[in-house]
Amino acid sequence: LRGTHTEARARPAASKIVAMIGVEQEPMLQVDEDGQKSMKLERPRLLTLKVLPGVALLAFLALVGFMAYGSQSRVPKLARATTSVGKNSFLSEVSDERVCLEYPGLKLAESSAMSLWATCSMKWSEDCTNSGCCADAGMACYEKSSDWAACRSGCDLVDERNETWSCRKVEPILTHTYKSCLDACKEDASCQQVVYDTSAGGSCSISTDRHSSVVWAADNFNSSYCGTVAEVDVMKSMLQQVGGQLPFQLPQMKVDNCSWGGEDCSQTKCCNDVACDAHFTACFPYSCYKKTEYFSGCRLDQPPPDWDGTWLGGGRVHRQISPAGAQVSLQETSLYCFSVINWQAPAPKPFWSTEAQLADNMKTHGISIFQCDGHDFYDGVMTPKAAWGSFSNIDAFVQVWDQVKAKGAYKSYAWTVKVDADAVFLPSRLKMHLDKLRTPRGAKVYLENNYYQFKFMGALEVMTREALDVFFENGQTCLRGTHEGGEDFFMKGCMDALGVDHQTDLELLKDKYAAQDGPCTDGWAVAYHFHKKILSWNWCYNEVVCGGRAKTCPAGIDVEFVMPWAPNLPS
Repeated sequence: LRGTHTEARARPAASKIVAMIGVEQEPMLQVDEDGQKSMKLERPRLLTLKVLPGVALLAFLALVGFMAYGSQSRVPKLARATTSVGKNSFLSEVSDERVCLEYPGLKLAESSAMSLWATCSMKWSEDCTNSGCCADAGMACYEKSSDWAACRSGCDLVDERNETWSCRKVEPILTHTYKSCLDACKEDASCQQVVYDTSAGGSCSISTDRHSSVVWAADNFNSSYCGTVAEVDVMKSMLQQVGGQLPFQLPQMKVDNCSWGGEDCSQTKCCNDVACDAHFTACFPYSCYKKTEYFSGCRLDQPPPDWDGTWLGGGRVHRQISPAGAQVSLQETSLYCFSVINWQAPAPKPFWSTEAQLADNMKTHGISIFQCDGHDFYDGVMTPKAAWGSFSNIDAFVQVWDQVKAKGAYKSYAWTVKVDADAVFLPSRLKMHLDKLRTPRGAKVYLENNYYQFKFMGALEVMTREALDVFFENGQTCLRGTHEGGEDFFMKGCMDALGVDHQTDLELLKDKYAAQDGPCTDGWAVAYHFHKKILSWNWCYNEVVCGGRAKTCPAGIDVEFVMPWAPNLPS
């Protein structure tokens, strides 16, 4: 009697008996070059025993019986000994095993879904005794008494109301993990599809049928098909149908229509106006109050006594868009860049260069906006200047955007970028930042660009084509009251009021107005502002591309002389 481990293969021989003892193995998931997932069922290693006829046969059958009886804990499944080849018998048993094929980052359609876990509880006010989990991040379920528990960030035996808590942490009956969700489906013969969601404390829904329609894409989702090994080809075919819908185009978020101060907000029940303190450290939205049966208005303070006073709604929600998931269709990174140049204006200060000189310098070297996919200069107009030399008249600023709208070139590019001429701007770096932001295709967003005050400084204004479409369609409604002030605050406030969303990348711009003076050597900022002398501008550009102020690399610019950087050096 001798045994050898070998691959499972048929060896027909009339004079020999082949017994196969199959060990159950997990199927292995593999990904092809196109990112498609498929299941590879590893063939189990089989113990093949060759036996001569006669007494030895009886000895072998006794051995098999002994192993079947005494080794159940060590060998999960034991195939029957047979006088035939045994291959079909073994495959029949394997075909009954359940496997799951997953597609991460997707939520598939469901028609017969059943939630496996209790919905997680909201913080503070909901009893989490039964759920044992919390919908809000950073919260845990703590027991107060045998009949009450709440989601809190921490627990004191005596709370702020002088009430006692046991502070025993309550956990969910089933662990809210993808594995536990998937295992539940694998163990249920009727389960064919499972959708797992990590958000709000985790959820798991199982279905008795399968669907190939994608209804949402985000990294918090994971959808899987489950079935027997015999159904693997069917499940793989359905996954191919799923893959054909990728990358997934997220539906556009609805833009609510809200009212301005002085308008009737009875129908909209929300307000556009916002009041901020002098340093923009706190902003307060207006609220809609009922005045009479026929009129409701937006107010910052409480309504007077002669109003009905019923609160109908608050300010518009300013949504921040998170980076899109791995399966989501993304906004392209093509750039339409422009600068506003007052070609006849003198230098604001004697030792500065004129806007025309700064523009000619960029054009001569083919850098800054000339490195974008599309670029233009637009004519500025003489306006009152602030100390920093930028527009202080919003009407003049709106005239520039009217030129952009009239030309229409922006429509051919995914992003529009307004860059001040005295900012050293690197389009290639902006594309790197956009890759990291992962903006969903078609999203109406502008980019917050700096830590300073309202987080949107006018030296570098970046927005999607779709956001600019909204501004061009309704931006005239933002022109209310006096039109004096910074054009950047006006633009941000107007886009917020029109329902344009935003993403945040506060490392886009380094600006001296935000006390961010320093050499241009950080290796990551997209623009450095301000450099109002051509020499200073070129020094900064050389620091970006060469690592120092002199031209020490082919991409650098020749400069007359070099001075080492020092704080408060005139720019």
